[in-house]
Parts: sequence; structure tokens; C-alpha cells
Amino acid sequence: MNSTLLSRRSFLAAASATAATLAGCSGTQYRDRYSPGERVSLTVNAPPADDDRAATTVGRRLTDRLNAVGVDASFEPKAQSQLFLDALINHDFDVFVGRHPHLSHPDTLYPLLHSTFAPESGWQNPFGIASPKLDETLAAMRTDGPADALGDVLEAYAERVPFTVVAAPEFLTARRTDLGVGAGTTTERPLSLLGQLAAVDLDRPLRAGIFSAEVTENRNPVAGEFRWNRQLLGLLYDPLARPARDGDSLLPWAAASWAFDGDDLLVTLRADQRFHDGTPVTAADVAFTMAFLSDTSMGAAPSPVPATRYRGRTSLVTSASAVDRRTVRLSLTEDAHERTAERVLTLPVLPATEWRDRTDLVDDRVTHALVWENRQPVGSGPLAFESATERESVTLTPYEDHFLATADDPDLEPYAAALDGEGVVARYAPSGEDAVAALADGRLDTTVHQFPVNAFDRAGEAAGVEPATAPPSELCVVGYNVRRAPLSDFRFRQVLARLHDREHAAASVFAGYAAASDAPVLPGWDVDGVDPNERLLGPFPGSDGDLDAERARELFRDAGYTYDDGGNLHR
Repeated sequence: MNSTLLSRRSFLAAASATAATLAGCSGTQYRDRYSPGERVSLTVNAPPADDDRAATTVGRRLTDRLNAVGVDASFEPKAQSQLFLDALINHDFDVFVGRHPHLSHPDTLYPLLHSTFAPESGWQNPFGIASPKLDETLAAMRTDGPADALGDVLEAYAERVPFTVVAAPEFLTARRTDLGVGAGTTTERPLSLLGQLAAVDLDRPLRAGIFSAEVTENRNPVAGEFRWNRQLLGLLYDPLARPARDGDSLLPWAAASWAFDGDDLLVTLRADQRFHDGTPVTAADVAFTMAFLSDTSMGAAPSPVPATRYRGRTSLVTSASAVDRRTVRLSLTEDAHERTAERVLTLPVLPATEWRDRTDLVDDRVTHALVWENRQPVGSGPLAFESATERESVTLTPYEDHFLATADDPDLEPYAAALDGEGVVARYAPSGEDAVAALADGRLDTTVHQFPVNAFDRAGEAAGVEPATAPPSELCVVGYNVRRAPLSDFRFRQVLARLHDREHAAASVFAGYAAASDAPVLPGWDVDGVDPNERLLGPFPGSDGDLDAERARELFRDAGYTYDDGGNLHR
């Protein structure tokens, strides 16, 4: 991401412009830019190749196919920060291509698709979809759980198609072969990186390559526009629980235990935990965190200003209160499924002393907390901030007073050795080629962020370097702004969604390191009766990446659209 294109303040302040344009029962105002019979025109946005080559390729191919079937289509690349500003904050787009980075659980579909989130910023229904059937099935999934209700959600999704999935990319990383870590060790999650730190035997910090410099400049865990900082900031800030490596359970972390009491969750903290500045971690900090992430203005604004990146999880909490120094009561939405409700335990715990004075509004619907760069972060995680050089590196060192040092739990033992090392120096690599060269000559030991797919095979060819993969943790998606015609027509969107040869894209665009899919499902969810490889939206009208334009034109005709003598598509 080019940090000179947009300041964090301007990015988030743009949310204020959104509120003035939204109206109606779902908070969505639809704008019909066309008159009946007018030619269909669309603009496709995606990050430039330097930011995300795969997304650029998907966007260009879609644009070419749209033009081939008579749509007046243009491709407009935008820097990732600008793309997210336009699509996720201002909702000013036709079609965008990008990666959804936060799909850790089926419940992430709730804020992504429920109509009540349409006026909000971030990955909260940026498409503006308002479907009673989707709302009903999403609410049922929160109550009944994914095993019983996810299939109904997917059926409702396939009928309305506010966005479509192209592929589920694997997580790619590379490291030096002499690092001595296990074949299955990667860096896609904070716990994965911590496990690698515990596994290596070095007398210096681990040198880790990062492909975005944002964490060298901004270490705010609340800022919603970043997607590259979860591994490092996830080790600066402890949650109450972390997803275990098996993906099916939660590992008690800052919390020693928890139990349900009706619709409440009673959480007991581990004893004698401290933040990196020496202040104790208390139930009051947890209660503050839950309230603060739900409304970063803490009641000072006319309406709540939530931290967008955690919105789905905080919407499960109705209130939080400290029972005593180590016990906090979380009141949850009524009848929430227990496995879904436990997701609130994965929120980071923030020190109230650091954040309670950052609730003031700096613009309409934007608080100081959302634009603060947090140069000297104070968390309670196993790593503590040491130093940073902008656009170059950030250094994190082991926090010796972390509970891992004395924890008597076999599930935590694989991570405790990380406190005996020298920490990590994360160094910015501008490209995959630069990272391969740095790995080969020993300037890097491993990479942390998603490795650029176009250079990944070179990592396997370089002497002393080995590539590694992990199952998909994100989706490549194509989003439609249903506030605008003809994208407001679900039949039109159903045809658009079929203009991707997903098997060909997985093999060519993602070089085979992705699963072809048109379903908003990750294989790791492992929900009985739901196959992430099942096709929901119909086949691609063509083969081997080549569009059969006439077949596609027939699909548009069947959807109620017409062609003029010049082959141009009209409403």
C-alpha cells in the first residue's frame, strides 16, 4: 500500500459522507443512473498489480468479458487504500475485486450480508443488499448454529448474489531451509508465527519479511482499513482466547476459563497478568474493551461509532461489566448459539488507561481512536514493541512477564519457548522477488505476510529457500453495488456472477495455489452438509477461460435484457 496516497484520517473521515446519502428502512438508498432502454455501463475497480496482481487480473478479465457481451465496461485500478475508501467507506463503486481477510467463522457472513449493516463502514454489507430472506436465515444461524442453518444462508445468498467468490487462495509463505522448523509451520495467524518463534534456535531476532510497510507506520489494532497487520499486532495484544491450531476449538489465553450463565458469558482472567507498561490486566479493562469496540465514542457521539474490523463480534455483546478484579460478565444477544457467541473471546484486550481518552470526535462519525497511529503500542501479548523505522522495519521483543513463562498447560507449552528467544524484526520487502533474494542471502529467515503468488515458484527454486502453504483463510471476491442499476437487479447479478471460469482462474491467476469456488465458505469451517466445492451459481458460459459470448448473451436475454443492432446490451 502506498502510504502517501491517503492519510488514515482522510480514509476514516470519509465515513461521514456516507451517512448523508443513506435512507430507508435498511439504511440503503438506491440510485438508478439509467433510463429504460439505456445501454448498460459498468466500471470495474481492483488494486493495481503491485498491490494484488491476482485481483488485477480477475478485474481485467471480467472487464474484457463484459465488453465482449455488449456492456460498456471499463477497468479502473486503484491503490488499495483508495479502493477500500471508495468501496467500504463511501460505497462509491459499481464493481470491485478484492480479498475479504476476516472470514474466520460462518458468523462473519452476518455483518457482511444483513441489511441492518448497510449504512455502516468497512466489511459491513458494503454492497447495500436488503433481503428479508437473507436477514431471516442469518438470524437463524446465530441462534441455531452453522451446522443447522448455513445451508439456508447460502441458498438465500445464491438467490440475491450481492457479491461473488472467484477462489479461496491458500496462504503462501517462504523461509530458509536451515531455519529448522517443521514442514507444517507457517505464519498465517498470530499463533502460527508464535509457534515458529518457539521452534527456531537463534541467538538473534527472527528476520521476517513483510510485504506492506503499514505496520512500520501505524500500530493501531482498531483501525479498520488495514489487512496486513493481524500477525504482528495479534502478538502485541492478547485476546481472552485464541483459535486453536485445529480450527475447531478455542485455546484459553488471557482468560483462564469461561462458562455460560443463560445468555451471559462469565469469564475468569488468569492471575497476575500485566500490560507491557506494568499496569495490571483486570476485568475492568475487558469490560471497557467490549464497550469501546462497540462504540469508540463511548456515548459521546449522537450514535455509536464502532470499530469496524470487529463489528460482527461486538454485535454479539449487549453489555459488559466487571464482577470483581478477575471476573467479567458479558451479556450476549438473546439465544445466541454458544459456539458463535464464544467468538467475542477472540477480541483483543485493550488497556483502558491508553484508550479511554481517545473517544473524542475528530470528524462526524470518526473518533480519535480510529485515526490514532499508536506509535508506542501497549498490549499484554507475548511480544512487546521495541522500535520501528518507517517504511523499513519494526522490532518486537519477548515480554518476559507474560503468563506463558509460568503457565502449566500442555496446550500452551509449544509456545512458551518463544519467550526465551530474541523476538522478531519484521523487514519490509517491496516485492516477492526482493524477498526471495533476501531469503537466499540470509537477510531474511522467513516471511510473515501472504507471499505474492507471481514470485512464489521462484522461492522453491532459490538455493536454501523452501516454500510452504496453509489452507485458505481469505476469499477473492467480486462485490456489486446493489444501490445502483442495473446492479440493483438480482437477475443481472446472477449472470455477472457466472462470467468467471473459476477452475481456470485458480490454475492460472493463482498458479494452482487456490481452490476454485463460487460459495462464500472456507474449507476450514468444516460444517456438516456444506461442501465449499459445491457450485451455487451455475456454470461459466465457455471453457478453459475462453468466454462463449453468444451463450453469455443468451443469459442476459433470459434475464430480461436486450441488444441493439450493434450488439450493445440495454436494459
